Amino acid sequence: MNAPNTKFSILCFLLTFLFIAGCAEKGKVGTVSKENPQDKSSHPEMKKVEFGGGLEKVIDVVRITQGKADQDLLRIQVELKNISPKEVNVSHRLEWHDQEGFLVKDTSLVWKALMIRPGESKMIESISTRPGVTAFKLKIQPAKNP
Repeated sequence: MNAPNTKFSILCFLLTFLFIAGCAEKGKVGTVSKENPQDKSSHPEMKKVEFGGGLEKVIDVVRITQGKADQDLLRIQVELKNISPKEVNVSHRLEWHDQEGFLVKDTSLVWKALMIRPGESKMIESISTRPGVTAFKLKIQPAKNP
């Protein structure tokens, strides 16, 4: 094998690897959920806050509040704060889970856009559409088209 072809192959491989790695970082999703899915207190402990794409440096989860609405529906409120000096555009969606941890399919599985100005806090509020929901996960990712 001749040397110029080998160098070209290695260069192509490296460029492909860097492109894939860059795309993977952008597609990461941050998740906020309760530590104990059975926790019914009004201020549950957060299990995890995992932000990809640099969101961990710009968004802070201030608090999570939950309660019950009519017909034993889970009601939640999550306060997010932009801790950066720039406007932040994210997409988010809620996943509802039953007592055994199974995903409950409903209309809230749609990604929604949210813009938060520097220093501003925004609330994400929702009520489950079915009784028997005991837990939720809020997934947050950088907006695809800011």
